Amino acid sequence: MMILIFKNKKNMKKQLQAKRVFINPAFKDKATILKTSEETGGLYSLGELEVLPGGGNYMHKHSAFEETFTAVKGILGVMMNDKKHFLSPGESMTVPINTPHHFFNETSQTVTCHIKFTPGHEGFPKGLAIAYGLATDGKTNKKGVPKSLTHLALLIVLTDTKPTGLFGLLFPVFKWLAKKARRSGMEKMLLEKYYYE
Repeated sequence: MMILIFKNKKNMKKQLQAKRVFINPAFKDKATILKTSEETGGLYSLGELEVLPGGGNYMHKHSAFEETFTAVKGILGVMMNDKKHFLSPGESMTVPINTPHHFFNETSQTVTCHIKFTPGHEGFPKGLAIAYGLATDGKTNKKGVPKSLTHLALLIVLTDTKPTGLFGLLFPVFKWLAKKARRSGMEKMLLEKYYYE
């Protein structure tokens, strides 16, 4: 569990604890952090995802970790390299680094799955919290993409989630915008609002 201690202006300590559960109305899912990278010594990060009927995310790839999906309840859909895969409870599928993929639920029931990042990634739960918080506050479009290009850039860099296709060609611009957002204090403000309790 991640706990940070900050000193306020009156020299009193303020303890911030990271949230573990996030809900995204745009993606129609609920994410729970089961193990952080810090808790596993950087070996992996583990989360549980509940995907409502019709829910899912968009095609993307990661360069810092591989992603393993394990169905727990229901049939989880995973698109990898333009091929659909359907995982039944107990079945797993690992998406290698730099491989385009996304998850989805085409069934009429909520699907529960575990998602493991190897090695662990400290930025992912932070970005997840910000993305889901922005969606809850109506600051994303219907597909969960932030309306602010700066917010989008920060999320892409923080979570190592690179869009595919033509949108992916803008990655150098996103890196520049994210760096600018960090310097301006925007990342800290978003983390305080959405990541810490």
